[in-house]
Amino acid sequence: MTLIEFPPFAPAPEGTVRLIRRLSRPLVWLLTAVLVLTVAVLAIMAAAVLFYDGPRLLVRPGGLQILLMATPPPVPEGWYSLGQAPLVQRLALVTSGALMMGPALAVLWTLRRLFVLYGEGRVLEAGNARLLKVMAIWLIAYAVGPTLGHYLVAATGFDDQGWLRMDSVQALVLGLVLFVIARVMQLAAEAHDDASRFV
Repeated sequence: MTLIEFPPFAPAPEGTVRLIRRLSRPLVWLLTAVLVLTVAVLAIMAAAVLFYDGPRLLVRPGGLQILLMATPPPVPEGWYSLGQAPLVQRLALVTSGALMMGPALAVLWTLRRLFVLYGEGRVLEAGNARLLKVMAIWLIAYAVGPTLGHYLVAATGFDDQGWLRMDSVQALVLGLVLFVIARVMQLAAEAHDDASRFV
């Protein structure tokens, strides 16, 4: 029986890998900061929807109005504070927000994981392609989230008209494109692996 020893995995050119690592590390920190800040803001908003009963969160015909000015104006006729809405509607709004923003956070988290790999010098590997595919799935989930959220809050009697969003269409297209890019990256990783074994 003859054993054939394959040569070690041939890395990408050293200068290119160094540049990718140098550019990726700050992006990991930036994405981490964006994730932490976004989660904090979303937690505050969810708590406000569930517990705040004041003039800055108003239910209006067609949806929800958030007033951020220093002194909110008098509540217009036909509008009312979200705190007066039934608990089931407020829970539905929080769930709807999670359906929309959860996938967006997952995209950011997956992108961060991808740049962690790049920061480690792992560029042409199957794991990178898998992360791109996961990101594509989350983008598609982000695209359908607003529609699911609309039906959820509408089922509780909440008047929501903002269910069709252009960013949903863009996310759907980007998700489908990213599926193709992920497959191309998978083929590139396989070709790179094969070339490293038979050079």
